[in-house]
Amino acid sequence: LYSESDFVEGYYRTERDKGSQYELFYKKADDMEYRHVSLFRPFGPLMKVKTETVDISQSMINIIVPLAERTEVFAQFMQNFRDVCINQDKRIHLTVVYFGQEGLSEVKSILESVAREADFHNYTLVSLNEEFNRGQGLDVGARAWEKGEVLMFFCDVDIYFTAEFLNSCRLNTEPGKKVFYPVVFSLYNPAIVYANQDGPPPVEQQLVHKKDSGFWRDFGFGM
Repeated sequence: LYSESDFVEGYYRTERDKGSQYELFYKKADDMEYRHVSLFRPFGPLMKVKTETVDISQSMINIIVPLAERTEVFAQFMQNFRDVCINQDKRIHLTVVYFGQEGLSEVKSILESVAREADFHNYTLVSLNEEFNRGQGLDVGARAWEKGEVLMFFCDVDIYFTAEFLNSCRLNTEPGKKVFYPVVFSLYNPAIVYANQDGPPPVEQQLVHKKDSGFWRDFGFGM
């Protein structure tokens, strides 16, 4: 049995001529398996649709990042990647598709440094001597994977995510059936938001969902 404290996340939708559908996920604190409960509430009594156990312990994610220059942002991205993906999640492959030659050696150095210090070798660097094209980068990165079935996470270099978000990706996708389009929160320029202070606080303290610090980007599917 699961209680309210075991609730992880959920979502619902309402169809005007039928009723409301609920997708709920529960998990015990020390258990890697999730319980997925689907409910349907017609315009009448609540109906249980299904209850199933979801095991994501072996679900590998390939994070694909198209990149050109922006080496300082990439260094910051790799710091979060190391904290979340290497130290916590441990089921991640990183694919970086780099456009151009300027900054390429620095990106290689950052990747090699992380690989050496964290003993992490699940990464691929693809170099293209062309102008930056995000769509092409994602396509090339996806095709570079040759190790069987994998969940692909199309990611921009300035995205900050958590280990819990990676599990949400696993729970809300199905091979060949379902993709996950999360709505991201975009932060305003910290130099403007914190202009009255001595300087912007650390990145972790800026991650506050309020109207003064940013907005929900609900008009696009980019990450």
